[in-house]
Amino acid sequence: MLKILVAGGFDEKDPRRPDIERFCRAIGEAIIAQGHLYLNGCLTELDAIIAAAANQKVIDIKADPNRRLISYVLANQKPVHQFGKIVRSRLSDWELSNENFYVPEQIQDADAVILIGGFDGTYRAANWARFAKKPILPVTAFGGAAEKIFAGEMNEFDRRYSSRIEKLDYQELNSIKEDWENRAGVIMSLAERLASSNSVCVVMSYSGRDDLEDAYESFQTVCEGFKYKCERVNNANTLDRIVPRIHEKIAQAAFVIVDVTELKPNVFYELGLTQGLNKPVVITAKSGTDLPFDVKDIPTIFWDGQKRLKEELRAKITLIAETQGR
Repeated sequence: MLKILVAGGFDEKDPRRPDIERFCRAIGEAIIAQGHLYLNGCLTELDAIIAAAANQKVIDIKADPNRRLISYVLANQKPVHQFGKIVRSRLSDWELSNENFYVPEQIQDADAVILIGGFDGTYRAANWARFAKKPILPVTAFGGAAEKIFAGEMNEFDRRYSSRIEKLDYQELNSIKEDWENRAGVIMSLAERLASSNSVCVVMSYSGRDDLEDAYESFQTVCEGFKYKCERVNNANTLDRIVPRIHEKIAQAAFVIVDVTELKPNVFYELGLTQGLNKPVVITAKSGTDLPFDVKDIPTIFWDGQKRLKEELRAKITLIAETQGR
């Protein structure tokens, strides 16, 4: 289940209003129909329209609205709807000049951010999503902030999205087709692909030991079977340059493989980063490794040969891949 934030707005006098409302209802229904959770700010009429459609779909499939529709309301704001679970945000606004600097909850929680029309608040949502490294899907059909945000995302496409989808697919967001129900389904499928990384970050010692190099090849082989791509950061760089790169790789990864055979401090530091980012993690170690007490309770694949390592790794990754829809 992904958490999908939809933000934006429209002018009540916009002649395209009937189409905007129809598309919003279609997006709300598609999020629930495809098994996901809908996030919103409970602030605009657009939020209310999508929430109503999402809530009705939840009722139709006999699911729990409090687990499929969650709204975060700014302090001192009155919610525009009463659907699902409504939570009071710790923020009173989304400005960057606050004494306490927090990423808005619905941005932090979101796996993908869909933007429709909108004004200044939509630009803020996009900028927060960029800061939090969340994929952004601006729908250009109704102009507004989303149309300009799309142009900005296209300029950054190679850096932000090229490892996950083709540019032509991302340009579906700029389609002029007015089959709103079908477009909502296409955009949701695009959100699923953007939210599900195909990269796996490998954290391990770089001592050059033959058995560890063989283990890394096993990681690559098994991951490729699930269409994941293994990547490890070259620790030959200096510390002040490598740490940001490691953090970025871990943040962008679908999951992380950590081999602790050599009990190196940097490996445990990166394991801590992984846990802090709530990333799925697979821990491995060569048989006979005496793990420190604070990681002994974490399930670990102990391997004494590559055949066993591949078998147990494949079983672990099968579970992860199923949760990520692969």
